[in-house]
Amino acid sequence: MAKFELYHPILTPHYQLNWLTQFKVKDINALRQRLNIHESMIETATYVNREMSTVMNDQALTWGISNKQQDDFIGIVNLAPGDNHFKTAVLTIIRVNEDDQDLVAEIQAYMTKFAKNQLQSSQLETKLK
Repeated sequence: MAKFELYHPILTPHYQLNWLTQFKVKDINALRQRLNIHESMIETATYVNREMSTVMNDQALTWGISNKQQDDFIGIVNLAPGDNHFKTAVLTIIRVNEDDQDLVAEIQAYMTKFAKNQLQSSQLETKLK
């Protein structure tokens, strides 16, 4: 398995996945405040640092999602082990627009193949937020 830090950017037909550090903290904070209304900018910055640490330590993968045409931040994707060795993986997609089923379908299809081919996962569980 390759070092996780090499898995960026990832391009799908309509979206680009890149490290959270490539996006504005205020945009990430606005999205995360939907899940935790009182989350501060400092807490969001801590979240970004923690997620990047898991990537650099080959523990999980987290990307921000942007639309390739407008380059707008539109969500977060996390791919984490459901067990110790990624045999089962958990894909979490957090969307700015909760009705964006096209984004979910495209990211889920891509990540299913990615998890199987790159991480040797045999099962992928998807969570939407």
